[in-house]
Amino acid sequence: MNNRSAKTIIVFSLLFLFVLEGCSTKKKILSDLPSNEIELSEIIKKSRKVDLKFDNLRNRVKVEFNDGRSTQTINLSLRALENELLWMSASMIVPIAKILLSNQRIVFYEKFQKTYINQEINLITKTLGIKNPVEVFQNILFGNPILDISKRSWERVENPNYYVLKSSKGIQSTLLINPKTFKLDQQRIFIPSLSSLITIDYSNYKLLEGKAFPNNVLISYIKGKQIIKFNLEYSQFDFPENLTFPMEIPVDYKIKTLDEILK
Repeated sequence: MNNRSAKTIIVFSLLFLFVLEGCSTKKKILSDLPSNEIELSEIIKKSRKVDLKFDNLRNRVKVEFNDGRSTQTINLSLRALENELLWMSASMIVPIAKILLSNQRIVFYEKFQKTYINQEINLITKTLGIKNPVEVFQNILFGNPILDISKRSWERVENPNYYVLKSSKGIQSTLLINPKTFKLDQQRIFIPSLSSLITIDYSNYKLLEGKAFPNNVLISYIKGKQIIKFNLEYSQFDFPENLTFPMEIPVDYKIKTLDEILK
């Protein structure tokens, strides 16, 4: 794996750290159209009710990364402990890297250049005002609102196809809620301090064990003229009772910092 591949994995894994208009529309049948009679509080209540919740989650992810100059495809084996841990093992034909993310620390290693990171992220999360980065990242991946929808002030924006909620205080968030399922079809986050916009599109929801999750996720990070896209395709979702998060760094690997990896 070259340094670019390592950057791809790290950028994908740390995108949530930088999270925190115009709608693309699709023609819908009449029964799927939003109702003007439903109150804002009821929209929020119904949206929270269908949030994906789990104890342990495991799946496989095909990630296509495009930064406008080149495209790379990486396969991930993903494991998650809700709001606490996120573990990924990456491969490109052969295993190439692992990453373990908690709310306090990131541990990462890649096999070809034999380097690793074992670094606290408290300073980064404190600077960005993120108390629970794992929860934020899991929300991005699995179709829940990035920001707690019940703890912010929202206004409803009229739209013929979606329930559109907008919050403009601090980090600016826009939610496009499907009027039939009350799941997210899209969410957007604008961070004024970074002049950055993140849009996440969700499609092809599946139902497993009574839980609805998106089969496809498109994450776009936009800053000025720079656009980075991650196209995610999920498979083999399950919710095992017990799950391990193995992370042993080989003794002969050299330690690096995040800054050194991302240069």
